[in-house]
Amino acid sequence: MTDQRHAARSAEDSTDATIPRRRFLGAAAVAAAGTGLASSVASAAPGDVAFAVNAGGSAYTAADGTDYRADTSYSGGSAAQSSDSIAGTDDDDLYRSERYGEFSYDIELAAGTYDVELHFAETYWEASGDRVFDVLVAGTEAVADLDIYAEVGHDAALVRTISGVDVSGGTLTISATGDVDNAVINAIRVVEATGDGSSGQQPYGGSAWTIPGRIEAEDYDTGGEGVAYHDTTSGNAGGAYRDDDVDIESATEGGYNVGWIVADEWLEYTVDVDGDDTYDLDLRVASASGGGQVRVEVDGTDVTGSIEFDATGGWQEWTTIAAGSVNLAAGQHVVRVYAETGDWNFNYLELRPAGDDAGVTYPDDPGNLDGRSWDQFFADHFDGDSLDTSVWVDQEGNGHDYGAPGWGNSEEQYYSQDNRWVENSNLVVEIREEQASDEHGTYDYTSGKLVTQGNLDFQYGRVDFRSKLVEDQGLWPAHWMLPAGDAAWPDDGEIDIMELVGNEPAAVHGTVHGPGYSGGGSIGGDYHLDSGVFADDFHVFSVVWDPGVIKWYVDGEHFFTVTREDVESGGNDWVFDDGPFWLILNCAVGGEWPGSPDETTTFPQRMEIDYVRLFTEA
Repeated sequence: MTDQRHAARSAEDSTDATIPRRRFLGAAAVAAAGTGLASSVASAAPGDVAFAVNAGGSAYTAADGTDYRADTSYSGGSAAQSSDSIAGTDDDDLYRSERYGEFSYDIELAAGTYDVELHFAETYWEASGDRVFDVLVAGTEAVADLDIYAEVGHDAALVRTISGVDVSGGTLTISATGDVDNAVINAIRVVEATGDGSSGQQPYGGSAWTIPGRIEAEDYDTGGEGVAYHDTTSGNAGGAYRDDDVDIESATEGGYNVGWIVADEWLEYTVDVDGDDTYDLDLRVASASGGGQVRVEVDGTDVTGSIEFDATGGWQEWTTIAAGSVNLAAGQHVVRVYAETGDWNFNYLELRPAGDDAGVTYPDDPGNLDGRSWDQFFADHFDGDSLDTSVWVDQEGNGHDYGAPGWGNSEEQYYSQDNRWVENSNLVVEIREEQASDEHGTYDYTSGKLVTQGNLDFQYGRVDFRSKLVEDQGLWPAHWMLPAGDAAWPDDGEIDIMELVGNEPAAVHGTVHGPGYSGGGSIGGDYHLDSGVFADDFHVFSVVWDPGVIKWYVDGEHFFTVTREDVESGGNDWVFDDGPFWLILNCAVGGEWPGSPDETTTFPQRMEIDYVRLFTEA
């Protein structure tokens, strides 16, 4: 491995940190600007849509059924379009068109009170400070000094709702002016206000959260104190995401968490259950000391009893606790998370069908690896018809869009989601000799890369990949991990579960990288098959990660260990106890380590993954 390749990883990671968690709506909240207008990052609560326009674009029907008319009622500015994929939304096309410059919309409305929903995405600039602008609604500055990239990054959706806008003269004017570069708006939706927000409870974002699924703690219902939540202190102590009294801060795992929890506080979430079933309930929590105690209620009934958990060692040291099984009927319900004690943080809750793994077999399961019993808390055995994109995210291209052409290592492949799919209960990543082009150039090979960044990460435990790899000169399959949050490479570490270079098809490598021991100076070990190659059949590649020690296995056979003492004895820092890591799987073509393919290399080839599993010690 080379330093260039891993330097590129840090570049791509800083950009990809904008990929939101499942159903994460967008940005950190900014306090309302301007007298009489309340600004938030929530979508407007359900009400009659009085006006909706796709700024700079054509007519469009959104996933929630809103009909956006083609761009109209504007003066000034220019229209532009993008073909980029937009993170954090099911309505990419709504954010691919925009009106930019200095412009205004004069919208004819009946007299009344409205909530104005503004949609933004930064599809051009790729750094904070390159675009900063203001938006006035009804003559009042409603959004001040907005920097979309600073809020959600490049190619990600941001929604701001201006609540309680009074219209009396028949026209609502929305105008945008740039402070740095041009102002931009991608869409506008105006909804008849249903009240002052304190008397009617609604799901955050307007749609009930689907069960089975994950609900982020910060996405509690709208409706106000005593209706959708109870918080004993005034104001948002963390100053992030929303502007009511619930205390929200940025989480190291990505997105946000609710913190500063006090005994007897609670949050409610409106959910939509797919079908009558028994669901397993998990909560993601952290506590610096003392642990905590919580219960969960459904429609006013305690369904879990008191659940106690121990301290995790820090306010951002997260653990998942099992809250038991809950019987739920199909349809809408209200779930309440009730804090029986304080001094803990809350990241998300998740409900999944009980016994999801009942009857599921895992070939070559290493069992009690490292002589210990394990509790599985995540598994993807790819049994569905398609990839679970609430867990796995594609990274596409050749690295140019991440500031690292050739992924920083002279790699020759173009990563595309067309090169991965689910087939016969396996995830397939196909490596092809075919040309792909983008605005940066033309590439002779295509492959696939998937990450769980922002969706799934963990600290300590065990990870298994059961995979059949590829062989031949120039191919480079890998399963590896990088740290969650705002991480820098190599200072915050990297754990390579498995890497193989195609001209050595019977050997795999397990490695760690950190400050002072990265690239060619990394610390690792090798495992060699007695016969055959790793492209012949499936093998299980495992890592057991504990405080101060990491161990590598192939098919349950231990082949390498690295400890804190090993690293520190060389005068370097051990960085693998600092927080959770997320997963990556890919197959590169070419690069400084394997070299380019040659006439002996066979295409196409498939890397197949049977399952991915995560465990905590029982």
